[in-house]
Amino acid sequence: MTRIKIRYQSHPEKPFVKHAFRRFAPFLWLWLAMIFLIALKPIHGQDLHFSQLFNSPLNLNPALTAYTQANYRFILNQRSQWASVTVPYQTYSASFDTKLITRKRKGDFIGFGLIFNNDEAGDSKFGTTQAGLSLSWVKVLNKQNKNLLAIGMQASFFQRSIDYSQLYFPEQWNGSFSNIQQANSEIFSVNQFNYFDLSTGAHWFLTFSPRFKINTGLSAYHLNRPMQSLLNDEESRLSVRYQWYAEPEFELSKLYNLMPTFYFSHQNPYNELIVGARFYYKLHSDSRRYFALNTGLFIRNHDALILLMGIDYKQLKIAASYDFNVSPLTVASRAMGGMEISLQWLILKKKKIPKMEPTPCPIF
Repeated sequence: MTRIKIRYQSHPEKPFVKHAFRRFAPFLWLWLAMIFLIALKPIHGQDLHFSQLFNSPLNLNPALTAYTQANYRFILNQRSQWASVTVPYQTYSASFDTKLITRKRKGDFIGFGLIFNNDEAGDSKFGTTQAGLSLSWVKVLNKQNKNLLAIGMQASFFQRSIDYSQLYFPEQWNGSFSNIQQANSEIFSVNQFNYFDLSTGAHWFLTFSPRFKINTGLSAYHLNRPMQSLLNDEESRLSVRYQWYAEPEFELSKLYNLMPTFYFSHQNPYNELIVGARFYYKLHSDSRRYFALNTGLFIRNHDALILLMGIDYKQLKIAASYDFNVSPLTVASRAMGGMEISLQWLILKKKKIPKMEPTPCPIF
């Protein structure tokens, strides 16, 4: 009896990146459509802010306190804006956070953080200094650490000050402001004031599949609406600032990650909207030699085009971004906006270094 061997020719496998792109194409087209439609209307912002949202987590959401793989995290941020228009606005931020109490069996932990901000704007050197304390609680909602919920609170002490001697007034004008040393009749009763501030927020992390995760959250700053007047006006109070953000993460391959970003801030009557995406390329995915490059392109609606470049090397993360002004101020700014730099240093106590990822799960 003759045996007949039948060979079944399997279909060749599609390249993974191409297959992933087709799978996630609807999401990407939807994201591009949102960028186009939202950019049609002018939206403006208020309050201290950074373009590198996720590189300044305690300014984004108190729930992100200690939301990291590391046992200790140090972050520095610096931003300089409008140097081509006037005296540049300078913003500095420094933060430290760590896990205080960890329940190893359940994976939950309580995070503790400190934050310091300093902002100086304009000729009058109108300055804001903040020293704050943050607490967070991260709760694991399933055993695989694929569903996490974090809530946080932040309490801060603020001081605001102004230098009136650097301002010019009508009676000092004699064809030019060459007579600025002449006394003026303006009376200012307050050149600095202090206030206490409360903020809160919640953050949610969900893994849909090994190649698709999402981070999203909502925060509210200035809950107690502190007084903000230099004229002792009780009616002038700081409005609550609400922030909502979402950053899905698509793992296109073992080396490539794509992370669209959406951020919206509302502080009556002002709004700020940022949409865009980050792209990660991991040259070494091994945890002990982790080395990744990342780049990003974002739009702050009717205000700026933001370019980002960064390097992650082991537990050190460095990023630089530049805001190209596209608002009506372009006539004066010549499209020059603001330069921003961030530095993160992660410290791990465990000898076994966990798997490094662009948006790591904080439980390991």
